[in-house]
Amino acid sequence: MLNRFNLKASGILLSSIAIFGLTGCGTSINLSKYKQQPLQKAKNMPSKKEMTSTELPKVIIMDLSNNKIKLASQASLGKSIATNINTNLANAKSVKLVKRVDDTSYNKILAREIKMAELGKEIDADVGQADYILTGQLSNASYDYTFQEAYTTYVKTKHGVRSIYHPPSINYKACVEGNAKIFKLPSLEEATSIPFQECSNSSEEARSALSARKRNDGLLREAGAQAADTMSYPLKNFFAKKGYIYELRKDGDDIIVKTTLGTKFGAKEGDEINIYAIEDLTNPLTNETKKTEVKIAQGTISNQLNSDYSWIIIDKIEDGKAIKAGNYVKIEYKESLLSKTLKFIK
Repeated sequence: MLNRFNLKASGILLSSIAIFGLTGCGTSINLSKYKQQPLQKAKNMPSKKEMTSTELPKVIIMDLSNNKIKLASQASLGKSIATNINTNLANAKSVKLVKRVDDTSYNKILAREIKMAELGKEIDADVGQADYILTGQLSNASYDYTFQEAYTTYVKTKHGVRSIYHPPSINYKACVEGNAKIFKLPSLEEATSIPFQECSNSSEEARSALSARKRNDGLLREAGAQAADTMSYPLKNFFAKKGYIYELRKDGDDIIVKTTLGTKFGAKEGDEINIYAIEDLTNPLTNETKKTEVKIAQGTISNQLNSDYSWIIIDKIEDGKAIKAGNYVKIEYKESLLSKTLKFIK
């Protein structure tokens, strides 16, 4: 039965679903209405090999360390979170997940992958080496419960006031906290670090606190799954496949661009994207010039796409910037309001 918290959360969920149902419009375009425009090449033009490459970064996902935390070890949290991260990244289609059937210890895996990565770099060939290792550790895992005495609420109706009886219940809460990290091979340079902290709740009717479950591995793993989902957005942004611009069309002030980012790399109608250029930026203090990724525009993937390309509707171009051939796009992954609301309820 729903308690007061869940009743309130259910109302929020219904509102979120209503909002969610109104999104996703405005992505349908008719290509015949748009006229092709001349497209200047970017100053730092990528090579033809870069623009047509179908290669994806190869990633090994290792179990997160339970860090000798008893609750985490009992629930196999490190393994469970890694499994969920694996699933989330696989669905994004922006990485190639490498699985070694003879995985043993962390140190042995690491030594082997460094050796393979060094060999691949030395001979400039694919020897099955991974490009990145993703791992991490738990810093805390907690589980608690509270007993809720029976209570009555009152609701006004057109016939008067109606009472609603809520039987006694036990409310459970499990939380996980930690950090995931990505290391580049063979240097083992830390590429990014993503902290996580999530909780999951459940409740059940009970006569007294004595009925409480003293252990709930499933609820801990559910909190871990929510943590993996929350982490999936920065992880997918880190590994997001580049799609290069090679055509531009206009219909009045409306602009669309064609890119090499197709459905085989995870592109979907309605996805929000950012457009980048590689620019030469000079440090005024050192006078040193460095090639830097600069965001120049943003847009939305239209209904015109297939496995090899997508047409993108330009929503905004930054002041003083212009879109050129060789600029690239990346999907901007972010958690939806609906997803956040569902986690809030749990």
